[in-house]
Amino acid sequence: MNRIQDFEEISEDLFFTAGSPAMRKLRTQAELLAKVNVPVLIVGENGSGKDVVARLIHKFSVRAACRFVKVNCAALPGDLLERELFGYKPGEFTATKGPGKFELCDQGTILLDEIAKMPAGLQAKLLHFLQDRQIFTSDGQSTISPDVRILAATTGDIEQALNDKSLREDLYYRLSAFTLHVPPLRERKQDIPLLLGHFINQLARHYGLKQRTLSPTWLEACQGYSWPGNLRELENVVKRYLVMGDESVQTGEFALQSPVHVRDADWPNCSPPETTPLRANAHIESPASLKSLVRTIKGEAERNAIASTLEKTHWNRKEAARQLRISYRGLLYKIQEYQLAPSANYLTALPRNASCKRSGEQH
Repeated sequence: MNRIQDFEEISEDLFFTAGSPAMRKLRTQAELLAKVNVPVLIVGENGSGKDVVARLIHKFSVRAACRFVKVNCAALPGDLLERELFGYKPGEFTATKGPGKFELCDQGTILLDEIAKMPAGLQAKLLHFLQDRQIFTSDGQSTISPDVRILAATTGDIEQALNDKSLREDLYYRLSAFTLHVPPLRERKQDIPLLLGHFINQLARHYGLKQRTLSPTWLEACQGYSWPGNLRELENVVKRYLVMGDESVQTGEFALQSPVHVRDADWPNCSPPETTPLRANAHIESPASLKSLVRTIKGEAERNAIASTLEKTHWNRKEAARQLRISYRGLLYKIQEYQLAPSANYLTALPRNASCKRSGEQH
């Protein structure tokens, strides 16, 4: 391909967006590395899309028609992870005899996610395999040389992992001849419109919901948000938006950056409000209908957004109403409806001579 595409579909539910210069560069690098059979280390925050980059490399390579397998090195105990990769010997686990992932992925690609979480002894065995490309067969009687492309990924601080010996230095140098850095979503906000459009279409189709059109206000709020959870958080926000259909609640949460993501420095005299974070998969006891589910999720999100904004504005209700984009009278009604009151920490932090009448408010 000569032209860098903004949107690259990898599978039915997996895609790569390149709406920003950083992601276009990353796509070009992935396409170049796909042509040579060398290990690649992919570094990035949780949810930034490291596995998508790995699958993109696999798609562009001559191995595209063969298997791609992802193994999370942090999800399994060391002995079980070793058997998953190198195979089970007869009699070890009666239900799981057979070859390991390296043997099964012959001619294909394997992604070792969270490589720094792999036990040290197993890292040494992996290094040995990378050097001589031989492993014992599952019966332990002979050796084979599977032709498998190895990609590795990590979310952690590489320098710290090397310093504390959680990642072997010799293994790191073997894997990192080519390193790809996946930028977090906050550093590639030009991708957000593409991502939003795709998630809205995909999730609306998957859940049988009505597709919605993004307003300029909501798009601006999304692009102004820091997205600490990256693509996973964006996907959950789109789910809530499709279910609730109310932009004001979500933009209110964006405006205050949500208590979960606010730094301590943003709350000099008091603790963040004690609100319950909204869960994308909030459990509803025996919902009578989809409308019941919508009302419950919407109420939870609305209460959290209002309570957090009030605390952030030091209970200046006119300012809170402005940030939430609702009328002052409407805010007073919501405060009464949700029985909201300043937190105890906030009240004790107020000066003793603080007036109960806030600047710019009429009671």
